[in-house]
Amino acid sequence: MRLKLTLEYDGTGFRGWAAQPGLRTVESVVRDVLDSVFPRWSGLAVAGRTDTGVHALANVASLDADGGPRLERIAEALNAALPADVAVNVAEE
Repeated sequence: MRLKLTLEYDGTGFRGWAAQPGLRTVESVVRDVLDSVFPRWSGLAVAGRTDTGVHALANVASLDADGGPRLERIAEALNAALPADVAVNVAEE
C-alpha cells in the first residue's frame, strides 16, 4: 500500500530532515519507527527537506508499506513509537 504521511515536528533537536551518520535527523527517527511498525516498507520520500532547527507543521512523506496496522490505526501506531518532538497528523492511502 502506498502511504501519505503528514508530519509535524519541532526541529530544535534535529540536524535537519536528511539522514546523516551519527546525527539525530527527522528522517532517521522516522525510518527507525517505520522499521518497528511495518514488517516491510520501502521508498521513503519527502516533499521538502528541512535544515537544522527548522520546524514543520505539515511536511508530507510517502512510502510503500506491507503488513502492519490497518490504515485507520497507522498514525496512532507510529505516534506511539515516535519521540515527543515528531508526530504523524494524518496517514492516508
